[in-house]
Amino acid sequence: MKKLIIRAVTGVAYLSVLAAAFLLSKLVLITVFTCIMIIALYEYINLSQKFPAPKNSRQNFAQKYALPVVWIFIPVVLLEYWCIILNITNIMVALVAILCTNDTLAYLFGSLLGKHKIWTKVSPKKSWEGFFGGLIFTIAASWFFIKIPYFQNDIFTNSFIWMGFAFVVIIAGTFGDFAESMVKRFAQQKDSGSILPGHGGILDRIDSMLFAVPAGFIYWAIARYFMDLI
Repeated sequence: MKKLIIRAVTGVAYLSVLAAAFLLSKLVLITVFTCIMIIALYEYINLSQKFPAPKNSRQNFAQKYALPVVWIFIPVVLLEYWCIILNITNIMVALVAILCTNDTLAYLFGSLLGKHKIWTKVSPKKSWEGFFGGLIFTIAASWFFIKIPYFQNDIFTNSFIWMGFAFVVIIAGTFGDFAESMVKRFAQQKDSGSILPGHGGILDRIDSMLFAVPAGFIYWAIARYFMDLI
């Protein structure tokens, strides 16, 4: 029970910081997410020091430079560009809400019904029941984004576009979860860090976002392109 309370309090605090970043000012947003990026990169460096010795110079370059840039730096900068330069914060808030809702529902369905594991060697707790339960009900919930004034915009103009967005974000976020799990297993570590009591490190919290943000951005760009043709 104590661990659950600690996890819940930390989760609320973390979501409150994200909410402040998105809803207050651009300066707050860029400050918060730049700090998150720096901490995530620091955690990755610590993990990479525990990797098995690279077999060649290419693997060494990929582990030390290419992976953290592509996996962490680019998605966070893209997030800041999306929100600050393009000033499209509401879709990014929806993305975070979709990921949080899916994670919660997947956990509940997996805990209650989970029997068939997806990839035991990488993420032993994830089940197909949890995955499909979270996916279906989160997509169904995304139907109502169009009804909420804050989320209304000129690109996502109907519920089906929002549902497609939710599908893309959830699938990409799931791959993000597995990618981070693979990195931790490669380093033989349970968590990426300990900065978030009950949750682990920053990488443990933003792993799904690191894949979902680029995928969501591409979906938004394609939707905008087709809207311009109409």
